[in-house]
Amino acid sequence: MKERQVAITTRLALELDLLKASAPDNVDGLVFGISDNVKRSFTAARNKAGLKDLRFHDLRHTAATRLVGAHIPLSEVGRVLGHTQPNTTYRYVNANIETARRAAAALDAFNAEATLQPEPVEMVN
Repeated sequence: MKERQVAITTRLALELDLLKASAPDNVDGLVFGISDNVKRSFTAARNKAGLKDLRFHDLRHTAATRLVGAHIPLSEVGRVLGHTQPNTTYRYVNANIETARRAAAALDAFNAEATLQPEPVEMVN
């Protein structure tokens, strides 16, 4: 597995600080004293939120779609997700209604420019 650096949101940093503050000091070198697995914790949180059909991997799809929606270039989204192939990133990004609206607006703008006739330029010699 290749090591890489990732950025975290302010919200996650605050939550990790709270978790660290409530964890016992260096219990056998465990991160924040956690000895069980992420899957169990995710399942408990998912059930508590009433999201029975949500899979952990769905969060990557949501993140990719939101990054593209925030106008982060697809190549950068792929690097954030750790993808080495662009096609992998394409599978993660789900077009939504906002994406469709932006595409329609871009085509409208293109069509509006195409219908404008430039005024003739007067040539002076």
